[in-house]
Amino acid sequence: MVQKPRTQRSLRRPIYPPQLVDFQNITIKTGNFADRFIYQSPRKHNLWLPGITRHLKFDTYIYPSRFIELRSNDTLKDCIRNSKRVFIESCYEFGDYYSSLSKNFIPQPDILTAVDNFVAKNFSSTTIGIHIRRTDNIMSIKKSPLPLFIDAMHKEIEKCADTKFYIASDDEKTKEELKQIFGNRILTIHTDCNRNSLNGMKEAVKEMWILSRTTKIYGCFYSTYPIIASKLTNIPLEILQID
Repeated sequence: MVQKPRTQRSLRRPIYPPQLVDFQNITIKTGNFADRFIYQSPRKHNLWLPGITRHLKFDTYIYPSRFIELRSNDTLKDCIRNSKRVFIESCYEFGDYYSSLSKNFIPQPDILTAVDNFVAKNFSSTTIGIHIRRTDNIMSIKKSPLPLFIDAMHKEIEKCADTKFYIASDDEKTKEELKQIFGNRILTIHTDCNRNSLNGMKEAVKEMWILSRTTKIYGCFYSTYPIIASKLTNIPLEILQID
């Protein structure tokens, strides 16, 4: 199920119209108001009710951490097969689709043009991607503090004096801190980080594609964003985290 994002009134149509999807035995549905109390993650804005309603509606509920466990020990299929109604919540892939990711996931022409223009104008042969997730991602903030990235960036400069860094972050303060330290080595764009708006979603795709054009990526813990970016062009990814 694809949940309909909270949007402005002018954006009434679903971002992913069901008629564009043609999978056998699979239906993609636009979530309505009531669905946020059943299918969305239990949060303050939905009064934590999904934690109750899911157990009433489904006999098996697989949350993200359990999904990873079941997939890693190859028992996910058995768990699904032995249940009548299963709810799976996960931002992780069910199988290996990375080999065809760049062929099947293609941005709109205006986004690709913006990416091409930015890369052609600003990138060097040694531009490294830095993805630093902040704002509401508590795990990334806790496990991937800024000093880890600063240290890694200094080491890259020691290897190659011409190194530049593209900073992809949802926190403007973090970008400014890195500019103060590394000056004109820092490349970035001002993006709309509102994931509930169409423009914010397009900006996120644009930044992911720019990140994928770097030579390697240093990423945050507990974020799939740098993982997807690295897989788009098969570049190295290193997640920086403390124990």
